[in-house]
Amino acid sequence: MPQSSIAYAVGRVRAAARKPLGNAQLERLLSSADYDEALRLLIEMGWSDAQAGDVEQLSISMLEQICTRLRAITPMSELTDCFLLRHDAQNLKTLFKARILDIKPESLSRCGTIPLDSLRHAVTERSYKKLPAFLELVMETLEKQMALNPDPMQIDVQIDRALYTELARRMKAVKSKPVKSYFAGKADLINAVSFLRLTAMKTQDIQFSDIMLPGGTLSQQDWQSIAERPEKLVPAFVSYGPQVQRALGNAQQDHAALPALEKAADDWLLALFRPLRNEPFAVEVLIGWLLAHEREAGAVRLIMAGKLNGFSQGAIRERLREAYGR
Repeated sequence: MPQSSIAYAVGRVRAAARKPLGNAQLERLLSSADYDEALRLLIEMGWSDAQAGDVEQLSISMLEQICTRLRAITPMSELTDCFLLRHDAQNLKTLFKARILDIKPESLSRCGTIPLDSLRHAVTERSYKKLPAFLELVMETLEKQMALNPDPMQIDVQIDRALYTELARRMKAVKSKPVKSYFAGKADLINAVSFLRLTAMKTQDIQFSDIMLPGGTLSQQDWQSIAERPEKLVPAFVSYGPQVQRALGNAQQDHAALPALEKAADDWLLALFRPLRNEPFAVEVLIGWLLAHEREAGAVRLIMAGKLNGFSQGAIRERLREAYGR
């Protein structure tokens, strides 16, 4: 059951038998000659079950265990659950699209706050009263809209906006500056990527205001001003540091650089929690622990998939995010 002591919870995660891989270990993995050598190294680094061969599924299972453990020990579930809600949202998207398209749902995650069976039942029965209020409202709205005009893109947009509206609501009661900065920054940075992608599409069918996520530091009026004067985009992100600004400027000039912007954004978000990772009484330690394992899982999947498919080290490194531990 959840604990009442932050110090106890922090002690539990620090006593974990295996630590997430750091930058040096990931670089060693990346520098291996081929997939087989990388697999041997991965096993040596503590991924002992990788010898079974399915590294992707193993990384998913390991992360699900971390999420389950976090929910079991956190003394502040209202806060830590904010970092798991996206899995609930993604599961609902997947299940709902699968139903209206009559296909089998794939890649469902057990990292969320709501059991998968409950989500499956809700979508199958078209009954959302047992879900959190913000999900109940958006799913009931989508049921009505999709009955008239099935549009998978609208499913993504509306569930994402409902999620970030809820996160913004919860942030009003949060005292942690890194957590507040994380979700405001995430909204701003996702909006920046969406804005540039929409600009590249040069379409009048979709308005940025229709897909913009709430909760960021930049308002709809700010984005309208940027649309009218594109030179305002990079200065608007001065608080995100030179690496993000540089990546943003590059992506504005060449949309092929958008993956590099997403990488810079992810690295900025993770860095918010590094200064507190040695604090004994900070809930941010639990969040950093979760994000560290998420980052490790993504990095290992990227490296191993790249090795398996013969991608160069340079091609993999361009997409590889910073690890939590150095």
